[in-house]
Amino acid sequence: MTCPHISAIILLIAGNKSSYYILKGQSMLKRALIKRVKRGSLAERAGLKKGDEILMINGQNIKDILDYKFLTTDETLCLHVKSKEGRKRLLTIEKDFDEDLGIEFENPLIDGIKRCKNRCIFCFVDQMPKGLRPSLYVKDDDYRLSVLEGTFITLTNLTAEDLNRIVSMRLSPLYISVHATSGAVREFMLKNPAAARIMDDLSFLKENGIFFHCQIVLCPGVNDKEELNRTLKDLISLQPSILSVAVVPVGVTKYRDGLYPLRRFSREEAEEIIDRVESLQRENLGRFGTRLVFLADEFYEIAKREFPSFDSYEDFPQWENGVGMVALLRKQLAKYIESVPAELPKGRRVVIATGVSAFRFLQGALLPLRNIKNLDFEIYPIKNNFFGESVTVAGLITGRDLIDQLKDLGQKDVLLVPEVMLKERKVFLDGFTVSDVERSLGTRVVVVGIDGKDFLEKLTGMNLGVKP
Repeated sequence: MTCPHISAIILLIAGNKSSYYILKGQSMLKRALIKRVKRGSLAERAGLKKGDEILMINGQNIKDILDYKFLTTDETLCLHVKSKEGRKRLLTIEKDFDEDLGIEFENPLIDGIKRCKNRCIFCFVDQMPKGLRPSLYVKDDDYRLSVLEGTFITLTNLTAEDLNRIVSMRLSPLYISVHATSGAVREFMLKNPAAARIMDDLSFLKENGIFFHCQIVLCPGVNDKEELNRTLKDLISLQPSILSVAVVPVGVTKYRDGLYPLRRFSREEAEEIIDRVESLQRENLGRFGTRLVFLADEFYEIAKREFPSFDSYEDFPQWENGVGMVALLRKQLAKYIESVPAELPKGRRVVIATGVSAFRFLQGALLPLRNIKNLDFEIYPIKNNFFGESVTVAGLITGRDLIDQLKDLGQKDVLLVPEVMLKERKVFLDGFTVSDVERSLGTRVVVVGIDGKDFLEKLTGMNLGVKP
């Protein structure tokens, strides 16, 4: 699961990004079997159907999704296709250079996910209880997901062929989990001898014109303090190939029996890390015109510090890694709160479920709405009894915890839950569904996107329009 950690505010407010390919489940088929053809698409007009297999494109075999995307850029395509009944045929499609065929494959990568061979001391998959969805236990380290979906890879599982393919196909930018540039420290953290060559690998990518974003999952007593200083100094030396660095705190659940002893950062430690990185940001801004290094929002929550301004995150290079989500959501909320009328047409009673980490932020951000007539809302920080109370982010809240802690609410019109608590907006981590929660609580559940406007519209039940 791409070096999972739970520091993100997309977890803090919502949940961290999980690869589409993992959440959809994995097929063992290594063929380009069509799962769905979009209505009105080129593929539909050409006669392609669900169950068809694409054998070749313009005489070339398809190894994986990258080959498919590359081969379908041509404006004239000759497809060798086999139907599910076994009948083979040739199809010719004329298209624009960047026009999509409109096909979804049974296995989105076509040849299957490249599995992770590391045994990271902080791996979140190893900290999960048994009995959850099988896809949640998948550990991937796939460079194709990195370039297509922005998931992080360690580079330790790449072959020479993979590296050459990255360079030849100009697969950039990549998202790389570094954690430490000291070979000994990184090898210890990843439990893989190949981890020690990280600076050689990054230098190779730089020399060959590949750009990359990096992350550091920070573990107390392992890669913090002077090790963090060294790592940041080494990464900054890779300018301009390195585009950003995210520093995120390790996530720790109660299921760590037999694993390396890790803990959460204390408030004092978080304050020290913030001071250290913010000083470096000011230096980088003067030298390079960019802060380059950014802290996950969770550090500011642990330290009880004010979150940085919107402008501090520049172009938000790692917002899906929990870096700057508070600032982004705060700006969106402030923009659209002004559109909420002083009085709603009718009474509305709402419960907002979130993680403990997001409670302080949401209380302040939604304070201007307390005076809206006919709007009664409560924000409930859900304690994570399932993973342990050290897990304070909303994205890992289970349906059972939601039900147990909200069962005495009384009658409400609607319960708002962030979409990242759910798989496909329907199923929680523990298998409970939205319908299960609705039946248990007797309250309609509304799933909210990670967007300030959507949040306010679901809260008020009104269409706020488009603010100029």
